[in-house]
Amino acid sequence: MKTITKIFALVLALCLAGCATYVPIKSVRPPTIDTSNIQRLAVKPFEDKSGVGGSVGAQLTQYMTDKAMQLITAAGKFTIVAPTDPNADGVFTGEIRSIVSTDSKASKEKTDKEGNTYTQITYSRDVSLTFMYNIISTRTDMPVGTVNKQGSNGASSTESAAAVTDTLTLAKRIVDSQMRTLQQDIVPTIVSTSRRLMNETSKDKDLKQRMKTALALVKNNNYEEAIRQFDEISGEYGSVAAMTNAGILRESIASDIAARDRLAQLFSDTSGLADKAVRNANNALNSKLPLGANITIMKTSAAEHNMLDYVVEQLTKIVVQAGKLQVVDRFNQSLIDAEQQFQLTGNVSDDTAVSIGHQLGVKYMVLCWISGEKSLRRFNLKVLNVETAQITDLTDFEI
Repeated sequence: MKTITKIFALVLALCLAGCATYVPIKSVRPPTIDTSNIQRLAVKPFEDKSGVGGSVGAQLTQYMTDKAMQLITAAGKFTIVAPTDPNADGVFTGEIRSIVSTDSKASKEKTDKEGNTYTQITYSRDVSLTFMYNIISTRTDMPVGTVNKQGSNGASSTESAAAVTDTLTLAKRIVDSQMRTLQQDIVPTIVSTSRRLMNETSKDKDLKQRMKTALALVKNNNYEEAIRQFDEISGEYGSVAAMTNAGILRESIASDIAARDRLAQLFSDTSGLADKAVRNANNALNSKLPLGANITIMKTSAAEHNMLDYVVEQLTKIVVQAGKLQVVDRFNQSLIDAEQQFQLTGNVSDDTAVSIGHQLGVKYMVLCWISGEKSLRRFNLKVLNVETAQITDLTDFEI
C-alpha cells in the first residue's frame, strides 16, 4: 500500500510539474569573443590545415568562408572591410583542423514476405570535423578570442556505396550545425532564464479558480492583465502565491525592456578605437576652444598615413557637423602643400605651423599625427594659438 501511495504521489508531482507556468527573465549575454573595440572587421578565407587537401578541403573552406561572411554581416554590428584594409580594427580568421571520413558496411540476414532469406548490406559513411575561428586585433596581432568547434554526421544506404551521401555534403551539415552560434560568439545577444510561477495551495475553490484564470492569462502572454488580477487576489485573499507571481511578472517585463535597451545601446556604439579617438578629439576641441573659433586641422607626419588620413578626414567631418567651430576647407591648396611638405621632411616646428596659420587666416592650428605602433599607437593632437604662438592644448588618444 505504501508503494502505491508513493507512486501516486510521484505521478501527481510530475503532473503538477508538467502543468507549471514559466515566464522568461531576460538579460544580455556578452559575446564569447570581446569585440567591444572592433567596428571595421576584415574577414579572411578559412584555411585547410587538416592535411586532407584536395577538392573536399578547398570546397569546404570556401563554404565556411561564405557562411561566416553571411552570419557576420547579418549580425549587424560590423562594417565589413577588405582583408588588406589598413584601417581594419580586427580580422576574422578560421581554419579546419581535421576532416575524417570513415566508410563501412555491415551485413544482416533478413527474411522477405515469402519467407526467403537474404543478406542485406548497409553501406555507411561517418564524417567528423574540427575547426576553429577567432578575431585578431590589428593593434596587437593577437587573438582577442578563439572558438573551437567539432561535430560529426553520418549517412547510410542499403542500395550501394555510391548512394551514400558524399563526404563534402556531410561536412557542410556539420558546419551548418556548429556555426549556428557564431553570432553569439561575436556580438552580444539577449538570453532568457525561466522563472516558475507559484501554484495556489489553498483549498478555497474560488481562490483556486481565480488563480487558474490569472495563470491562463500568463500563458496567453497577457502579462499586464495577469498582474492586475494577481494584485486583486493578493489584496482580497492575502495569497502569497498571487503576490509572488505579480512580482515575477513585473520582473519579466522590466527585464525585457532593459535587455532590449541595453542591446540597442551596445549596437549603436558602432565605433572602433579610431572612431572613438575621433569622437574624443572632437569633444576636446569643442570644450577647449571658444565658440565659432576659426581653425584648420592639419596632418604633420607621414607615419601610419592611411590611418592618419582616415582619422583627420573623420575628425574634420564631425567638427563641421557639430557646427561649433569654423574649419578651413581641407581642399585649400596652401594647406595641402603644407601637409605634403611636412610629411616629406618629417619636421614640423611650432613656428612654422604658426606661419602657415597666418597664411590661412585662422585663429588656431590643430596639428595631428600618430605615434607608436600596434598596441602603443596614439593619435596626437596639438592646438596652437596663431596669435600668441602658445600651445592651447596637447593631448593624445588610444587608436
